Amino acid sequence: MHATDDVTRIAAFLRAIEDAVADRTQPWRFGTALFDDAHPVKWDANFLRVERSVGSATATELAAEADRLLAHLAHREFVFVDDAEGARLAAGFVDLGYTSDRLVTMSLRRDPDREPPPIETVELTFEEIHDLLLEVGRRAYPDHAEALLAHDRVFGERIGARYFAARVDGAFVGCCQLYERDGAAEIENVDTLEEYRGRGAARAVITTAIDAARADGADLVFLMADDADWPKRLYGKLGFDEVSHFRQFTRPPAPAAGA
Repeated sequence: MHATDDVTRIAAFLRAIEDAVADRTQPWRFGTALFDDAHPVKWDANFLRVERSVGSATATELAAEADRLLAHLAHREFVFVDDAEGARLAAGFVDLGYTSDRLVTMSLRRDPDREPPPIETVELTFEEIHDLLLEVGRRAYPDHAEALLAHDRVFGERIGARYFAARVDGAFVGCCQLYERDGAAEIENVDTLEEYRGRGAARAVITTAIDAARADGADLVFLMADDADWPKRLYGKLGFDEVSHFRQFTRPPAPAAGA
């Protein structure tokens, strides 16, 4: 499959999933505002998606739009579909207190560099994987782990997410999720408890999710990664190639708001 086809399908997949899990959407000047009113602390569920060129608009002007549209929220977030346009505005957003992240979509194109280690992997229901997801959330976002997990439950119910876990020494230590739609599959939320990293749990659980997607007939399997973080290298070893980039700008809540 040509890279351009992958990019088009991935963009359509991500937009469809975002729209499906949103409580409501609202058009704004440069795209769509998405809201999950029941889970306001989930930043990636309450944001402004920039789908059209912003032209000569500055970061300051766009931030004012966010202040208006997201006034009921403690955070602010933009997702720029156009990587180049996001890059132009990155410095301006950083000056306004936003974090700037460049994210990469990676499509499975090759065989892995080696087979996964002999680690047990299983598919679980949300209830069965609940405790592991909660522990992962507590380590990353201790103040909001319960609320974020509640959003994950709703997310899974709305799009039929599948959950996979790796078990080491009798304990579930690593996990990922699989979203499927129209012959495409996204692997998301890959994580391993820190004390078990380096043993191949992530490699094993991702391989299991890939096999599940292929068994369901997916001809496109992809995932997303932080362009500057180490997991991208692991995904490359597993056979994923970079196909596109996009930008995300987030202004976290002020400490008084419970950041």
